[in-house]
Amino acid sequence: LVSADLTRSVYSESSTFQDEIDTYTIDKWIVGTQRLFVAEKSKVDLVGDVNVTPKEVTFKFREDLMFRIPFRPVVTLSGTVVLTRDEESGLIMKYREIWDQSVGDVLKTAKF
Repeated sequence: LVSADLTRSVYSESSTFQDEIDTYTIDKWIVGTQRLFVAEKSKVDLVGDVNVTPKEVTFKFREDLMFRIPFRPVVTLSGTVVLTRDEESGLIMKYREIWDQSVGDVLKTAKF
């Protein structure tokens, strides 16, 4: 989630990545995520089980994200990731983050 270091072979090259802010192509999501966050100073925890069906993979997460900007603020958020799969190929076609908090509320958690 925070490093964008994913196993590319399980994603369709036409897959989309959506969070509470925007929707991105796979290449833009990888580049943007790597530029935005300090992966080695951020933390992601899976909460509960990972649920897998032929149509989707879902899991809950909690993360502390350090931004790669001056003062290195860290925000905390939680939510659910839904990975929609192509039923024939099994490849992931869509990555969707659904946050438990609003964007504004996430920004209010910033610690410097």
